[in-house]
Amino acid sequence: MKRTLIILPVLLALIGSGIYFYFHWQYASLSKWSFVPSSSIMVFQPTNWPKLLSSDEERKILVNLKSLPELNEIAASLDSLDSLIEGGFNIEKIIEPNDLLISVHQGANASLANLYILEVSGLKQHDFLAKGVKYLTEVEGFKASTRLYEGYTISEYKKGDVQLAYIFYRNYLILSFSPFLVDDAIRTLVNDKENPYTKNIALESTSQQVVTGEGRLYINMKELNRLVQHFVNPTDIDGSNLKWLTDLMYLDLNVSDEDIDFAGFSYLDTANINYLSSFIGVKGTGFEMKNVVPDHSSLVIHMSFEDVTQWHNGLKNFWRKHKPSQLTRIGEIENKYGFDVKKFYDFVGDEIGLFVLESKRNLDREKIFCIRHKDQIRAENYLEELAKGSNPDTAFYHQTYANRVIGEILLDELPGRLFGDPFSGFPTSYYYVSRDFIFIGNTQHALEVLIDDIDMENTWRKSVRTNSFLESTNDDANLSVYIKSSGMWGLMANTLNDKWGQYIEDNKSVLKQIEYGVMQFTGVDNKFYTNVAIQHPGHLIESQKPQEYELMALIGFDKPLISKPFAVRNHNDKTLEFMIQDSTFHLSLISVANQVVLDIPLTEQITSPIYQVDYYKNGKLQYLFSTSHEVHIIDRTGTYIPDYPQKIKTSEKIEFLSLIDYDNSKNYRIMVATQKGYYYLTDKAGKILEGWDPVKLKGEPVMAGRHLRVQTLDYMIFLQNDGLAYGLNRTGTPKDGFPLDLKSPISSPLHIQKGASPKTTELAAMTNNGELIVFNLLGDVIRKGQLRKEDPTENYQLVSSNDGDNFVVVRNKKGSIEFYGEDLELLFSINSPGEQLMYQYYAFGEDNRIVIVIDPTKKEALIYHLDGRLLNSRPIKTGEKMAVMYHESNGQYELFVSAIDTYKRLKLKR
Repeated sequence: MKRTLIILPVLLALIGSGIYFYFHWQYASLSKWSFVPSSSIMVFQPTNWPKLLSSDEERKILVNLKSLPELNEIAASLDSLDSLIEGGFNIEKIIEPNDLLISVHQGANASLANLYILEVSGLKQHDFLAKGVKYLTEVEGFKASTRLYEGYTISEYKKGDVQLAYIFYRNYLILSFSPFLVDDAIRTLVNDKENPYTKNIALESTSQQVVTGEGRLYINMKELNRLVQHFVNPTDIDGSNLKWLTDLMYLDLNVSDEDIDFAGFSYLDTANINYLSSFIGVKGTGFEMKNVVPDHSSLVIHMSFEDVTQWHNGLKNFWRKHKPSQLTRIGEIENKYGFDVKKFYDFVGDEIGLFVLESKRNLDREKIFCIRHKDQIRAENYLEELAKGSNPDTAFYHQTYANRVIGEILLDELPGRLFGDPFSGFPTSYYYVSRDFIFIGNTQHALEVLIDDIDMENTWRKSVRTNSFLESTNDDANLSVYIKSSGMWGLMANTLNDKWGQYIEDNKSVLKQIEYGVMQFTGVDNKFYTNVAIQHPGHLIESQKPQEYELMALIGFDKPLISKPFAVRNHNDKTLEFMIQDSTFHLSLISVANQVVLDIPLTEQITSPIYQVDYYKNGKLQYLFSTSHEVHIIDRTGTYIPDYPQKIKTSEKIEFLSLIDYDNSKNYRIMVATQKGYYYLTDKAGKILEGWDPVKLKGEPVMAGRHLRVQTLDYMIFLQNDGLAYGLNRTGTPKDGFPLDLKSPISSPLHIQKGASPKTTELAAMTNNGELIVFNLLGDVIRKGQLRKEDPTENYQLVSSNDGDNFVVVRNKKGSIEFYGEDLELLFSINSPGEQLMYQYYAFGEDNRIVIVIDPTKKEALIYHLDGRLLNSRPIKTGEKMAVMYHESNGQYELFVSAIDTYKRLKLKR
């Protein structure tokens, strides 16, 4: 009996301690993560969520982003909560660092829904929440109710379409404005379901670490992929690639005034093969390709690898698992065209990349695929053999442009066959091999633009602003995706579905302040260091008001100026100079130091732009222009080239002069158009060419003759005021489909957008009756649009941008001017009493386009952004067109102005 009395307390103690430890263990094993459903797309664990979204936040990038409707609503709600009851509570003191998880899920109609999981550990938090509930019912007028789900009482509050549901479980509050998520959280707890975050061993240990910066973002790539499918046009993009990139990411967030940065790791499930798996054990080698990326590229995908064969073997393993059809695509060209993969990789170096150029309306996106090679000769020979093999029935196609050979390989999707879906979009492949790189374009035009940009050093590496951003990124990453926002919005408009495309359009003033973005992956053992950054060097939306321009320099003249300033390049030091003419017909050259360094006496007014030519092909530049009856070529000392000036063979005045270089080889042709429609074409020495002595076209010219080379075909394009559009060959003979009668008088030039073929090249004309007619080089009318003419005095002009890639339509009505886009959608309108106005259109990027309205009578000019914002707070004094540059490094326009009798350089903030 005594032994029983002794043993009983021991047994009771053991049982009690077992019960204690069981419940203690069960309680301790419970965490915020226990409520996160498996359908979670991402989880954000903020360190100070209220401050991040509060209205008194001063960081520029956050101030602008919080102008977005969703974030603005959240910030307003937090302000209300922060000030409720008895002088208010500071919500920052209620939600401690790491107390909160925000789980993001897919809601109805491709919307996002959030589940808030808050650890409530102190009386002050309970007090605050109690008063918050009272605020909802007594102040906001929400109706309260409860319901049971899986044995748990869910409290719900409803007002109109707004619903709020929550439960308390132990010391956790689970809350959502989408009640079904609270149900999901309960099911997750009751069924002890694993979510993708806690089941990942690497992340389990990480999730217990103290979160630094603004918080930590956990991303479930499988669920993110499902969401993306609702955002994009499925015929335009295959979002399924996203789920195979990696399994899980965790990224710490840091926000500065101009940047948002995420940094952390991407984890691969060792049981799976992901896209990043191909880079395991492969070292990145740098981003030398930035030296040749055109500056107007909107999207760049770049990969680097120390051993290309090792990487490609890993890539093939990924394809075998997820996309076996990709291996079949390679096999097709191996069997049909004798494509030897081994020989191909013998000259492939350590980088490949894709450049997507800024989106052009009505044209397929122009893309360039780039490979860094190890041997130029072997690369050229291999590609030439492949080109011949792909087109055995005709002579091997090649074209010379700027002394480079461009070839064509008639294989569909060559880059995509070799390297996968991210490099698709090449129905045929035009190629050019430089000293270091192979370039493959989906159009010949894309390669011509690339060559010009490289020659002009208009690349990412040479752009001060873009290179500054690149310096903050990781050159040695295995995989990088760069975005330059200025050209990304046109691309996104085609990629997103209608709903989200409209969202971008509605909020573009906010989103376009984000100029750069990057996502990079760098292999570290079996995981990948991951960094994501967006840069916002733009302005505060609220501060974008008309600015006062600043005078930088001026030069006074004795006589009034009668021409715009023409920009020319000093071939000695590459600086920009300007030429300008006064009323005595003297032509002055103004140096970069704002000094007149050359005075050229002429006898007539200039009737053309001033072109620069390398007449002797020695790098020294001369000036080509026309006056009323003569063609002039003058060198930098004011000396005429032999046999110049040259008179034309008729007494008619010269209306237009064109400089033509068929293949950018400096074998110049000069075309003169007279007032009555006579066209003369000469070589650079002035000798009239066969068939052009002269060509007489009906009507009078409304534009200078234009030359176009599309594929191997040459077109001479003309437009007459009677509405006849002409397409001639190089000997002056009409092309098939021309002349094309547009059946209405026309007074403004054509806009020409070169395409991959005569069929896809578009020419746009605006008639005097308000009809926009778009046709191609086959003479086929593609589409029409009509602006209703409400008054006989209305007039219309089609104004091309400085780069020739875009145009606007200007409608001058009584008392107002309306500006229309290329689909005749109204962009903006202004009040104006002027009638004979002049217009200029400058495009410095997708989100940086301006129009200049000049009143020659008042001698005043105003500058407007294409969204209708007036940029200059007071008119600029000028009766002539001006020259404009944009300096990306400081976000300022530089204006070169003929201000009555003064040449001025002005500075204006964007």
